[in-house]
Amino acid sequence: MNLRFFIKVMFREIFSKKTSSLQIILAITIGTGAVLAVHSYRDQFSQSILKEAKNILGADLVATSPAPLSEKQTAFLVGELPKGSKSSELVQFPSMLRNPKNQDSTLSLVKAIKGEYPYFGAVETEPKNAYRSLQTGEILLESSLIQNLKLKKGDEVQLGESVFILKGSLIKEPGMAGNFLSMAPSSIIHKDSLADTGLEQRGSRINYQIPILLPKQTDASEYKKNKFKEFAKNDLILYESTEANSGSQKFLTNTLDFFSLLALCAFFLGGISILLTSRALIRSKSNTFAVYKCLGAGPNLVLGLVLGELLLLSTIGAILGFGFGIFLQNQIPNLANSEFLFEPNSVPTLRAFLWGFVLAWVVPLVSAWESLSKSRNLSPMYALKADFASELSSVPRPEWRQSISFVAVFGLFFVLAWWETGDWIKGLILCGTLLFLPVLVYLGILIFRFGLRFALKRLELSASLRMAFRKLDRPRTGLPWVVVGLGSSVFVLLLSLFLSNSLLEYSGAKDKERRPNMFILDIRPEQLDTFQQTAAKFQAQKLMVSPVIGARLSHINGELVKKEDMELSALRRDWRSTARTREYFLSYRENLYPTEKVTDGDFWRKGEEDQISIEKDFSKNLKVDLGDKLTFSIGGVEVTGIIRNFRTVNWSDMRPNFVVLFSKGILEKAPKFYLSSFLLESAQDRYALQKELINEFPNMTIVDTEKAIRSFMGILEKISFAIQWMTALIVISSLLLILSSLELSRKERLEETSLLRIIGGSRDFLRKYFLAESLLLANLSFFLAFGLVWGVSEYLSQVIFEIQATVPWLEILIYYIGLNIAVAGMYFAALRKEWKRSPTLYLKEV
Repeated sequence: MNLRFFIKVMFREIFSKKTSSLQIILAITIGTGAVLAVHSYRDQFSQSILKEAKNILGADLVATSPAPLSEKQTAFLVGELPKGSKSSELVQFPSMLRNPKNQDSTLSLVKAIKGEYPYFGAVETEPKNAYRSLQTGEILLESSLIQNLKLKKGDEVQLGESVFILKGSLIKEPGMAGNFLSMAPSSIIHKDSLADTGLEQRGSRINYQIPILLPKQTDASEYKKNKFKEFAKNDLILYESTEANSGSQKFLTNTLDFFSLLALCAFFLGGISILLTSRALIRSKSNTFAVYKCLGAGPNLVLGLVLGELLLLSTIGAILGFGFGIFLQNQIPNLANSEFLFEPNSVPTLRAFLWGFVLAWVVPLVSAWESLSKSRNLSPMYALKADFASELSSVPRPEWRQSISFVAVFGLFFVLAWWETGDWIKGLILCGTLLFLPVLVYLGILIFRFGLRFALKRLELSASLRMAFRKLDRPRTGLPWVVVGLGSSVFVLLLSLFLSNSLLEYSGAKDKERRPNMFILDIRPEQLDTFQQTAAKFQAQKLMVSPVIGARLSHINGELVKKEDMELSALRRDWRSTARTREYFLSYRENLYPTEKVTDGDFWRKGEEDQISIEKDFSKNLKVDLGDKLTFSIGGVEVTGIIRNFRTVNWSDMRPNFVVLFSKGILEKAPKFYLSSFLLESAQDRYALQKELINEFPNMTIVDTEKAIRSFMGILEKISFAIQWMTALIVISSLLLILSSLELSRKERLEETSLLRIIGGSRDFLRKYFLAESLLLANLSFFLAFGLVWGVSEYLSQVIFEIQATVPWLEILIYYIGLNIAVAGMYFAALRKEWKRSPTLYLKEV
């Protein structure tokens, strides 16, 4: 066949169906653009974290110990570390600094360092290079410490029993955060000066770290994985650079997993939208197929024309989509209106381009394959009977080719999901959830049909409403496919809303009230009344006081807990997963906080002592159930209690929360101190209260967390914006899918409108009928999707993200109303002109 003639015919087909062609281009543009932007942003976000990880930790690995290294531990390190490794010494502990001239004092996180640490990043000081030339008897302080203590360079600073000379101010320094005590401003001394301070004492919350630089050819993650248990048996716990500050890293890991899910959702929505639009395009060409075959065109010509048209439209859509995606990702910092996490690349990553390529070229061809294979084998007479469209819209019988096609698509999607998440189990769960979603929605439609038949026999409905309901039950109307498309888009959007809300709740980003910004530790029982009077004098808000008992878990149901059972990955090693092996705090009280809720069991049983309440997620990692017995070692004395309930806790509330609570009993007699948290807005009041308490009670540890809270909230706002922005892309993609789903049945609606006009249907009747049909589709799709999302979000929250699932009721209500308005609006926009057109025009067309 003449190539010039083929191209001419192909372009004539494109321009003769401008609306369909534009819909294909629009679907591919928005779908590809959204996928490209989400994936590229996700990749760059991950790379930004990994790039900064070593600078944050300052080393490849850090080995931590609760006590000074013994000769055995030192020999172990020398024997285990690869040849060419380097190590330093870092001792970290909170302590009070004092100005000897005016006796002003403040809390600081003291870091005693010896060696070449940090190996990555730098300690920035004023004057420059003050850190590398630091000598014994000299100290570096953060500017806030210098200001509070009214110091200047060269002044004396008292730390413990020693007096240091202030050499300069700290601007920036690496280091692994341990707990909220590390929120205190830092000070640095040489390790050789530590002994003279007299602060290196047993039980002084001191932490010993060995920063390690491995040879370049050694993979830190692999080394840590292979050697973790050997180090643990020698009382050394290994952390790698990507695990610095595992508490906040947990939130970042969840965020990356959520972005992976959004990337898969964007791909899924774009793929379904392109699939439905491609089917609608091919079905709209039934008359063209018939004419070409009657004129003697072979099946290869028809196949070539449609494939050529699809590839051309896909290419145009892909080019526009790539440009749209690049524009979106480069506009993120401008939309954030603040300093962003990283500077977006002008060119997306190779991974993002691969996802865009698959969506733009592979999906249209795969989606059109079934319809094209049927059209290729249809006889001209069969096509002229106008049964072609019905044949394409009917539910096909399962064939081996369809089964192979589905398995191939599932395999491709699984590989991409695995690649995206880095975990084959997560990839299998996510891709399985999305790919089997249309099947679940269709099963829901079948169940609804069964109930609909039963209801229509017993309910008195108006004629328009009854017709709309019966249309859904009639075969070959195309409405089930519309509901599948709508339901899929609503499901993905609701899932994004559910999970993003749960993630933001977990992080505390949705808190509207100010958090407490002062923590007081080591309040002795005899000091409690005086402390409360002092806090009241400064008008402290949200004052909470709780008893605290230090303990270690020794037995579970009588079985000894082993230290080498510690969680291997520090990304997972939060306060839940280390419950068996870490030292942590117990408390007791009779009432729940407003931010707590009992999910299982009783709080408390009357007449029973030594009952235990455990945070719900904590109990799963601990692998315990109601009625189990836990034994804690408190200063060598063992205390046993029975688990009577599980409860949820809003940890972002910043109250003195505990994973393990006791009821009244023997724990009240244990040695204890008190922990308090409260809010003071004025910086002057916070320092004045701290000064007054320390002067009267030097044993108290006072932590002003205002700077750390503001810093963390600033980062959180940026991440929250990114989460909301990515979710907004899913909203755009879902609206596109709604448009594509409704377009799939547009031809049937137009034909039905004309036929109803011919038999005497009034405009008022048509408005009521199609309004009822549009609202039926919107509500059926919404509630089917909502029912599925409720269960799936609960499962994904617990299995993938390990957070508490929450329901964003307000957002759901807004979307529900918007969905009904959008579907009804699209119905009326497509049919408004048809209601004004004369029915005789339709008869002439037929």
